[in-house]
Parts: sequence; C-alpha cells; structure tokens
Amino acid sequence: MLAMVGRGRGGAEDQAQQGRGGSHLGDARVQESARSSAPPCCSGEAVLPRPGMARSPRLHATAPEPQPVPELPAPQWGDALPEAVLRTPWLRWLSPLSGEQRCVVALCAFAALLFVPWLGATGFWDPWEPHYGEVAREMIARGDYLHPWWESAYFFSKPALDLWLMAAGMLAVNGDGPDRWVGVFTEWGVRLPFAAISALGAILLFVAASRLISRRAALLGTVATLTAPLFVMLARQAVPDPMFVGLLSAAMACLMIALFAEQAGPGWAIAFYCFVGLATLSKGLLGFALPGAVTLLYCIATGEWHRLRRLRLITGTLIVLAIAAPWYFTMFAFPGKDDEGKSFFERFIVHDHFKRLVTGVYTSTPGGTFTYFIEQLGFDCFPWVFALPGALGSVLSRRAIRPQTTRDRALFFVLLWVLIGFAVFALSATKFHHYAFPVMPPLLLLCGMWLERVLDEGLRAHAGEVFAGALLYALVAHDLALTPKHVTDMFVFNYERPYPDRETDPRGVFTMLFYAAPAVALSPWLLDRAAQAWRFVRAFPTRAGRARLFAAWRERMDGAPLATEESPQDRSILIGSLVALAVAFAVFLGWFHWRALSPHWTQRDLFWEYYQKSAADEPIGAYLMNWRGETFYSRNRVRQLRENQKLGEFMAGPGDRKWLLVEQARLTVLRTALGPSVRLRVVESRNNKFALTVAERREQGQPAAAPVAGQNGAAQPAPVPAGHSGGTPSPAQPPPSTTFGAPP
Repeated sequence: MLAMVGRGRGGAEDQAQQGRGGSHLGDARVQESARSSAPPCCSGEAVLPRPGMARSPRLHATAPEPQPVPELPAPQWGDALPEAVLRTPWLRWLSPLSGEQRCVVALCAFAALLFVPWLGATGFWDPWEPHYGEVAREMIARGDYLHPWWESAYFFSKPALDLWLMAAGMLAVNGDGPDRWVGVFTEWGVRLPFAAISALGAILLFVAASRLISRRAALLGTVATLTAPLFVMLARQAVPDPMFVGLLSAAMACLMIALFAEQAGPGWAIAFYCFVGLATLSKGLLGFALPGAVTLLYCIATGEWHRLRRLRLITGTLIVLAIAAPWYFTMFAFPGKDDEGKSFFERFIVHDHFKRLVTGVYTSTPGGTFTYFIEQLGFDCFPWVFALPGALGSVLSRRAIRPQTTRDRALFFVLLWVLIGFAVFALSATKFHHYAFPVMPPLLLLCGMWLERVLDEGLRAHAGEVFAGALLYALVAHDLALTPKHVTDMFVFNYERPYPDRETDPRGVFTMLFYAAPAVALSPWLLDRAAQAWRFVRAFPTRAGRARLFAAWRERMDGAPLATEESPQDRSILIGSLVALAVAFAVFLGWFHWRALSPHWTQRDLFWEYYQKSAADEPIGAYLMNWRGETFYSRNRVRQLRENQKLGEFMAGPGDRKWLLVEQARLTVLRTALGPSVRLRVVESRNNKFALTVAERREQGQPAAAPVAGQNGAAQPAPVPAGHSGGTPSPAQPPPSTTFGAPP
C-alpha cells in the first residue's frame, strides 16, 4: 500500500512541475485533475479511499505480509581462503571446494607431514613389528597367503589383514635385498599402509563430527587426535593397533552419519559395513562387537529403535560376511597346529580373546585396577589433558536421556563410545598401556567440543574447568619431563627393558616446550598485571594518585564487580598455545625422538654390521633371547640358542668363526658358557639392549686376533636366491625358562 501511494504522489508532482509558475489555486486544480485522471490501480494493488468512494475488496486488498529473510549460516573455518592462497597458482584448485573439503585436504597434508617423514628410516621395533613382519615375509617366501607361518610352525595369533598389507608393502618395494640383506625400503613399504589408515580413520571422524556437531569442534578434535603422543608413535609402526583403531574410527564415523544425518545416502551405511568387515579381519571379534554394543546401548537408552532401519541390517550383515567370513571359515576348517599344538579356534578365539579378557595373557600388570588406563590416558593424550576435565564435565552434565537435536544425539553416541570402550579394556585381565588407544579418538573429539565452547563463551564461564585442566596438565608434564621413558612405555611390550638415558635424553626439550606453552597462554594475564603494577607505580608518588588507589581498593573490598570485560583474544591465545604445543611436541616425537630411540629397539643395525663383516658360511646365533627381530632380519636363518647345550652344538659346527647376538646384560653369562678356549669379541654394542659378537677359538698358546671378515680382502657374502625363506626352519623350541620372557 505504501508503495502504491508513493507512485500516485509521484505522478501528481510531475504534472504540477509542468504548470509551475501559476497561482496556488492553479496548483490545486492541477493536483485535483491529476488525482481525478489517475488510472485505476492494477489488480491486487491498493489505493487510499476518497470520501464517498465505495470500498472494493479487489481494489482495497491488504498488502501481502513481508516474508522473513532466511538467515545465512555463520561462516565456519575453511569457508574463506586466505588471500595468499588465492594468489598462489598451484593452490587455486582449492577455490571451488567447499569449506569441509578444504579442511579434509588440510588434514591430509597435516597427517602426511607428521607421519611420512623418516617413516622407514628406522628398523622394526622389537618384538611386535618384526614378529608380524616375518610372518608376512614367510607368506611371500612360501607362496601361502592363507595360513600364516612363524619360524617352524603355523601362526594363529592374529588375523590376516595386517599380514596381507605387510606382504603387499614388501612386494611393492622388493623386500628381498641383495645377497642376505633385507630390502632397504622394506620398512617404508610395510609401515605406509598403517600410517595411511590411521590418518583415514581420524579424518573420516572429522567429516562426521563436522556435519553433526560443528566444523570447528571437529577440526580441533581431529588435530588433537593426530598430535596425541600415542597416536604419533603407533601410526609409525606396523602393528595391529593403529590399523584396528583407524578402521574402527572410520566405521564409527560412517555409522554416525548413517544414523543421525538428515540426508544420509545409503553409501554411508555400506561404507560402515565395509569398514566393520575389514576391522574384523584386522582384530577379530572387537571389529563388530564394539560398534554393535555402542549402537545397541544408544537405542536402549534413547528408545530410538527406528534408526536401525537406516542401517539395512540384512544387507550389512551380508557385506561383513562377504569380507571377513571366507578367511575365517578357511582357518576354522584348517587342521594345522601352531607351535603350542593349538588349532586356529583354540588359539585365536579361546586363548587370544576369552582368556585374554578373563584370565590374562602376557599381562604386564596382573590384577591391575581401572585406574591403570586413567593414568595412561594422561600420557597418551598430552597436552590435550588440559581439556579432559572440561570435556568430560560438560558432556556428562548436559546429556539428556532423550536428546532432541542432531548435535546432542551425536555427542551422546560419542560419549557411549568412550564409556563402553573404556569399560571393555579396564575390565580385561590382560592390560597393556596401549590398550587405551581405541578410546582416544572419541575422547579427543569431546575435548575439541569443549574447546569450541571456551572460544564461544569465554574463559570466565569455564574457570573451574580451566583450573582443573591446568592442574592436570602440570601433573602430567612434570612426570613426562622427569621420566621420558613414559613415552616409550606407551606402546612397547616389556616396560622393564632399559631406557637409553645417556644416548637420547629429551628432558631439556620436554621442559622447554612444557614451560613455553603456559607462558604464552598466560601472557595476556601477565601483561595485564604488569600494566596494573605500572599504573600503581605512577600513581603512588602523588597524593591524588594514592587517594584514587585507596578508593579503588575500598570499592573492590566492598564487593564491586570487575569493571573490565574478558577479551576474546585471551581465549584465542590460550587455545592457540595449546595447539602450537601439541604440534611442536608431535613433530619432535615423530621426526627426532623416534629416530633417536629406534636404534635401541631394533636389530636392523646389528644385522647390517653382520652382513658387512661376515662371510657367507659364517652362521649367526641368538643366545638366550627371543625378541623376534633376529628372525626377521636374518630371514629365519638365525639359530635360537636357548640353552647351553644348543650353544655347544652351534660352536662345534663347521666354520672358524661364529657370530652371536646377546643381550647386553648377558655378555658375562655368554663368556662363561663359552669357556676359556673361545675368544668372544664385541663387534657392535651401540644398541643399549643387544650386542653383536664374534666367537673364535683361541690358538694353542696365544689368543686369536683374526681380522673381521669383509675387510682386507676377506670373502664377501654369497648371493642367495630371491624369495628364499632361510631353508628348512629349525624345530620348534619351548619358551625359555629365563626371566627375559617371550612376547606374544
């Protein structure tokens, strides 16, 4: 109506302008003529009625109600690209991508930066990496990819997926090197799939959280996952745990999208079942039991059973069976026995599942309580332990049993994932430090959610949680700085093995990082206190200044509220310093500390020395040790000398010189066992756990001083046919009765 009035007035004024110059009466006539000659309004338009004018419902219809303008969603992280990126030619392909896609690209690049450098620069860590690596190598050498083999018997302790990926990596990089050597790129080829799948799980979890919770919380949680110390160290190893956690995280991410996203296509449910099938091939029953338990408990707690229709349970079951069942059924029907005389069902299902859960298998802490993993999670998640009190307090206090929004449903699901995962491993009789690993991705996602709340609501709104987090950070940082052995104890088998304190001491770097981050985080508060002190110094000399200071002090003592608002910059600096510390700590652990530690947990360097300095007919034996690396790096040629009788038979064999691997603590025992007629010389002992020695018989009347083979024209190693598995393996031997143990 107002628009139509405006148009009518505009026409009268135009005609009046043409007759301007006459009397006011003429102007009035012109205006009256304009009003009388105005065309009738169009249908649906309204005009102001004149006196006596009939009111027509068509002409005087009310104007349509203004439609509300939909609010545009607030920009999120990744929606806008920095100007520098847009000006860089090789980065312009990022422009047409969505904000979520750009974040995925950034996370992929970040994960590659953390995990790929020097991934294969170190040898396999005893005992798990060379153990599974040797089983994979035997698959290639024997041409049997269905029935795993270790040394001289079948190996039933682990499913096939990890072994297949290891074998594929060895084939891709030619794991058989020249002569007796293992290929120089073997570690690269074997470890790369494990690092990639670990990162894949974390990034898919980001996609799910970005769509269901918020992109900022998802990004913070994913960065926390990728930079957590346990994740950094395990993603660089070819062991089942990073593979399982990566596949489990990917499966749970697809499951969350399939259950809770408003427009989730069937592809997410199919992807969920594919990842469940692969996780079952990687770890066994946990691959489907853990996602199933979380989903079932969610439906019981919320009553939202209708969400199961989204999962297409019958189709999904067929997908999981198609992926995992063929190999398992093959092994259940296989009559072979392992080195303990157990069938696949007896070993893998009964021993490695139920006995491990109920009675304990190879456990390092028999009878350990639930607090075992609480302590370990503090080290595993450092420095993100700062956010743990707030994350747990927030998610536990605000979760309703009947969530009403997609965000609340997703957070409740993640909480159940944490609680069920923690309960399973805390109740298990077998406990290793790294068993907390499956709980870390959802737990750190909750930390990201709490950090987002701090960014939105401020530090003062979460003062209690911030103080609790600061105390927890200080306690864990203190323990790590004083005892860096906690880093390796996160993932090794035997926690009693010596730590190379003298050879690699990271305490100075740890202390510097752990103090620098709080200093930066507290810098706004410290600068504010310094400014207050300066104002006090300037005001105190004068009487008026002292009066103002006294008045301000009286007001504060009378309960006057704080006059200054919290600056958003303070919370940004706090969280920015936390992220910077996590990234710096992860880079130091993965790029530097990992390489410094590895020579003391791998036997690769010892075997390189042996291959360079020995002749092809000079055998090597392992005296009272069973750490698996000696079997892999010798291609199953090493003689296991687990008793003195075997040592005597080995020394009586052909050849003037015999090479022996021995633990540093057993050198004296070996010398005594060899007797005075044998001269034992240490060739390589930089490894703080093992020593490479050569034993030579003394000539009658004087000690032998023979040069090391491979020098001064000594014979070089003879070539070995490609793919050779080390000849006929030695008979299976019982586990040693000594205290050094035999890893699983």
